[in-house]
Amino acid sequence: MGGVLGPKWGLSASTGYILLGLAGIPVFQGGNGGWDYSLGVTGGYLIGFLLSSFVVGILVNKGLNGSKSIWAYIIGTLTVYIPALIWLSVFDFSWPGEGMLLSQGVYPFLIGDMIKAIIASLFTVGLTYSSLKNYLYKK
Repeated sequence: MGGVLGPKWGLSASTGYILLGLAGIPVFQGGNGGWDYSLGVTGGYLIGFLLSSFVVGILVNKGLNGSKSIWAYIIGTLTVYIPALIWLSVFDFSWPGEGMLLSQGVYPFLIGDMIKAIIASLFTVGLTYSSLKNYLYKK
């Protein structure tokens, strides 16, 4: 969201999404929603999602756009994991297991998240190219 909408609107859209989920609307993974789900194991990931949309928006605005936007999305993806790991370290949800924080809380998601980062980058490049083409070839 940050890569397409910019940091302010990307953060606003992400906040709206999370507020919908907190209100109980089943917008989260597996059709989940509500306070219990949001403040459980996934709480840190949701906080990271907010930060990530803002960080990606800033990075894209600062020049990591076009074909370089992949780096903004990779950094944004890694930004999700920082609050998630802190959250899982501080609170006891009995998941992940003792000594398995990275092997259960990060590693299983990396490949899928990197694929999403590539798709988001291609989407951003496509939107940028389409907008530029429309601007240059206006009649």
